[in-house]
Amino acid sequence: MKAAVWYGGKNIQVEEIPLPVISDYEVLVKVKAVAICGSDVHAYKGVSKRRKPPLVMGHEFSGEITRVGKNVRNLKLGDRVVIEPIISCGICRACSKGKTNACGNRKLIGLHTMGAFSEYVNLRGERCHKIPHTITFEEASLVEPLAVAVHAVNITPIRKNDAVVIIGSGTIGLMTCLVVKHGCASKIFAVDTVDYKLDQIKRLGAYQVINAKKEDPVRRVLSGGGADVVFEAVGLQKTVQQALSMVTAAGEVTIIGMLEAKMELDMLDVTVKEIEIRGSYGYTTKDFKQALDLIVSKKVSVKPLITHVLPLDNIVKGFDILDQEKENVVKVVLKP
Repeated sequence: MKAAVWYGGKNIQVEEIPLPVISDYEVLVKVKAVAICGSDVHAYKGVSKRRKPPLVMGHEFSGEITRVGKNVRNLKLGDRVVIEPIISCGICRACSKGKTNACGNRKLIGLHTMGAFSEYVNLRGERCHKIPHTITFEEASLVEPLAVAVHAVNITPIRKNDAVVIIGSGTIGLMTCLVVKHGCASKIFAVDTVDYKLDQIKRLGAYQVINAKKEDPVRRVLSGGGADVVFEAVGLQKTVQQALSMVTAAGEVTIIGMLEAKMELDMLDVTVKEIEIRGSYGYTTKDFKQALDLIVSKKVSVKPLITHVLPLDNIVKGFDILDQEKENVVKVVLKP
């Protein structure tokens, strides 16, 4: 079968590799659509070292079941499915608390195992969620990043009429806006340094946008009374500090971004203002199913986020489009 193998840096080669052999508990999925995640691009650019080459990346995907192991239940040939790629152990302390996303033994398809930048993927049947014909495979491929936003919002207390600030208008920031907008918050402020990204998030429902290159976002937010809730979707020391500085006393800060491992932050404000800080990573199965339902029910539309659809043979072009951060680019979806 055809697969795009990443050999480190910007070296991705589309080549022939053996078709996976499934176990009795696995299914073989013909990949119909796979989106390029920002974390894949970070590996491509050398910003993140979490992925080790050689590797077939790709974890945001949907497809059709073409083989079924004899011990797999509730799935059959031809089923249209979206894949939940986080694999947790189910027995550690985090899993016992229901926080399977924080499992210390977790693995991710496309990071620890072969991913979906390929024609076929073998995986456990329980990783598959059936999708109706009312949504496209391309839309289904965005269930995974939407689940990240759903989880962040689910673990963050937001009251009616709270002022919510989203720092970062990349894919996760945009999706967080969609989920918050679907909930109870009506005043959503967005912060970024790129005008076209701010234009995108405003179209999705942000009340006001702030270009941090043109004005101080902390001063702007505080002049309006401060933020009750801040979602930080960048992961830099500067933007995390901005979140802590602009949130009101007894406010909420949820950090989704993952770019810097170590930061020096002003913790006096955190203590004096009694700010609640939480990290948000991935999602649970419940969050994933909720994200799928939001798309199926048309309560959230992810179609506007799909800006490019390319064949797998053009994967390098897709990565370069995202790497160069050209205007009007959000999600690149590949069709193996």
